[in-house]
Amino acid sequence: MTAPDLTTAASVIETAHGIVDAGIRHIAANGGPDANQVVAYDIAHAASAVETGRAMLTYGTKGELEAKLACAFVADAIGELLPKLFGREAEWNIAPGVLDSTREFVATYRAPEFLASLADTPGPRHLESDFEMVQDTFRRFANEKIAPVAEHIHRENLDIPEDLIQGLAELGGFGLSVPVEYDGYSEGGESEYMGMVVATEELAKVSLGAGGSLITRPEILTRALLAGGTEEQRREWLPKLASAEGMAAVAVTEPD
Repeated sequence: MTAPDLTTAASVIETAHGIVDAGIRHIAANGGPDANQVVAYDIAHAASAVETGRAMLTYGTKGELEAKLACAFVADAIGELLPKLFGREAEWNIAPGVLDSTREFVATYRAPEFLASLADTPGPRHLESDFEMVQDTFRRFANEKIAPVAEHIHRENLDIPEDLIQGLAELGGFGLSVPVEYDGYSEGGESEYMGMVVATEELAKVSLGAGGSLITRPEILTRALLAGGTEEQRREWLPKLASAEGMAAVAVTEPD
């Protein structure tokens, strides 16, 4: 049985962080993201993996299974980073072979037999009781209401049924990050983020389009209004977002 090695995992993450930092500094000195869109996209993914890896290292201190899962995540993150670098080292301003020191770690914790040993055992969540209740509530809704219709919605490219929208509204799904003074459920602090993460995860397990992303779109607008909206705009729109009276959409453009 392969034992976890969080010390080496931490060293591997720091190596990856150095690569990301080098890439960021390089594109900043050479026209910025607009002039280097492909590598900037890859750097953003790598940076996300590094930060998640750091969080997983903290999770890994809670027990042996957690440590094994952390090592598996870090190894997979490095495995995903490698093809972004190979043959493109100059775009990241790094030397060829910069990840060679991680090879043994990746081989050990990305091995099929090691991953298979973890496949049937869910990682402990370490959630507080309030968040366990959020998890159970949204998991039940996802399994009972979304799962039976999700495939049909996707295959037929249908609008989300009104009963799903209203059901999520009744659960408070659209107001998890809306402050209570605007008729939402957020009382501030870390809990507003954790509740949203837990709910989104349970919905997205069943369907990203008909579940998870349905509540993340109003989340994006809520954050924007709280960060940069006027008080008049907040009073106008946040209660409507929380109740699903107003549905949010995301419109983006990618010029190149």
